[in-house]
Order: sequence, then C-alpha cells, then structure tokens
Amino acid sequence: MTTTSAPPAAASAIPKASLPNEENPKDQDQNQKSPAKEVQISKPKYRLHAEDLRHPESASFSIYIPDVTATLDTALGHIVRYLYTSPEYGSTEELKSAPKLKRPHFVPSIPQTRSVTLFLRDFGGVAYTTGTELDDDHKEIHLSLPYITHCKNSAAKADPVHELAGVLTHELVHCYQHTSPPDSGKDGKDIPGPPGGLVEGIADFVRLKAGLSPPHWTRPTSSSQREKKWDAGYQHTAYFLAWIEDVWAGEGAVGMLNDRLLRVGYVGEEEDDEDCHEGGFWKSLFGAGVAELWDEYGQWLDDGEKKTKGNWEEEIINPV
Repeated sequence: MTTTSAPPAAASAIPKASLPNEENPKDQDQNQKSPAKEVQISKPKYRLHAEDLRHPESASFSIYIPDVTATLDTALGHIVRYLYTSPEYGSTEELKSAPKLKRPHFVPSIPQTRSVTLFLRDFGGVAYTTGTELDDDHKEIHLSLPYITHCKNSAAKADPVHELAGVLTHELVHCYQHTSPPDSGKDGKDIPGPPGGLVEGIADFVRLKAGLSPPHWTRPTSSSQREKKWDAGYQHTAYFLAWIEDVWAGEGAVGMLNDRLLRVGYVGEEEDDEDCHEGGFWKSLFGAGVAELWDEYGQWLDDGEKKTKGNWEEEIINPV
C-alpha cells in the first residue's frame, strides 16, 4: 500500500476552528484586556495510509471523515488556541497589577511538526500516536478500524463523526504537546517527565474544550465522584485541568503548564527547592501544590453555590 497525501473531498461535518492566520471574530474574548498575539504555525503535511481497503470500515471512515485535512486542521486550530495562545496584557504594569493567580502568561513555542500520517489499521483498542524512525518532527496516528464498528453499534457512543473527530483531536495533541526540554536525557541530564495521566489529561482537555467530549464522559458534581487521584488521566484529569484554567488560575493556565514542561521539565522553578519535582512544579505555576489544588477542586465541586458562578461549565458545553 502506498502512502499518499490526503486528497480533497467533500466538506466535513465537523465545525471548523480557524487556524491562527484566519479571521475569526468569535475568537476575541470580550473580557480580555487586549487581543492575544497571533501564533505562527507551519501547516504540516498530512498523509493517509489505509492498510486494508477491503476492510468495511475503511469505506466507513471516508464517509464519516470525507475531508481528513479539514478535520485535522480544525483540531490543530483548537490545539493552538488552548495550548499555544497566551493572554496579553496592555502593559507590564497591568500584568504586575493583575491578581497573582489570574495572570497566566508565556511565550508560545509550538513544535515544528513537519508531517502527520494517519494509519487506518485493524487492531484492538482505539488509537495511539508515535514518532517515526526518521526524526521526531514526523508523527504517526494509528486509528483502529474495529473501533469504528464499535462506534456504529454502541448506543452509548456519540455519532461516529463526532467521536472520530474527538479521537483524532486527542491524538493530534500528542503530536504537538510538550513533555520535556529538548536536551532532556542528554549529557547525563535526568529531567523528570510528567506522569502519563497528565499527558493524557492535557490531550482530553483540548478535546473537552473543543466541544468533542463523548456522551460517556461525566463531569463530577461532588468530590466523592472524582477519581481517587488527580492523575487518573484522560477525562478525569481533563476536568481537573479545566477547573484550574476556568476557576483557579485563568485563561491560558494549561498552555502555561505545557510551556513549563518544555522550559524546565516536570520540576519546580528553584533547583534547591526541597520539593522540586511534582509539588514545586505546580506551586511555581499556580501558587499551590497539586495535592492542595486537588483538594480545592473537591471543595469547589461540593460547594453548590460556586457552580452557579463564573462560566466554567458554560465554556465547556458551549465553547466559543
């Protein structure tokens, strides 16, 4: 089977999200003091590789996702918006005067992913992402064809178009998110990486914010409904991250976290900090360790009055 670039096709049923170089007035936050700077991104080459055209779900995929390029570009637009767009302040003084926990700020550094190849394959599971032997600038997303059958036949799932777009968005995040500094592991440097639950949680955070959460995801409404650990991963950690961004710290918080993983890794801001790994990492970003944040999140869930304040749930259900 020859690997080729995805051909033009009919318009996708997935709502589009503008890439940074496109005009989209809805992206302007009316409460933001000044517009965020435009993030420049090189559009990657997309390739589509179907391993078995006789497999019935190869044809189904083409029906549900007729324009692969448009679907992936929409996902990329969400990634840029939620991981690589830092809120702008009108002046340095304005930034300094902002409440300490309400001023996420970073200089976006988006990976220069050169190509993404989507493989349609017959294997168990849902999907996974990997690099290539060539170099880390080329990524592969492997999508399970049997999973498409599962989406079609399971009453608990969203419609296949919605579900496949959500899965592809999650996997494309893995092609672009940061997990460690580029020199990690070189010259004897032992820089801790984040737990897998955080990596997967960030990917599902973007999917959540993009409005592509499936019906089986359930936002906890009390601390007892949470998973036992904050890094349980996937939607469980995604809801926690959404709370950090929309309630605790402010817009751009998860993008700032992603950026810190690139700059210093999963360590605290000060090398001589006694708790320089997990606790120091979160405290340097949000003023509290992750255990304290997890407790605050639980208290927030248990406080019915706070649920009616702010726009946290509204932003997730109806993203701008």
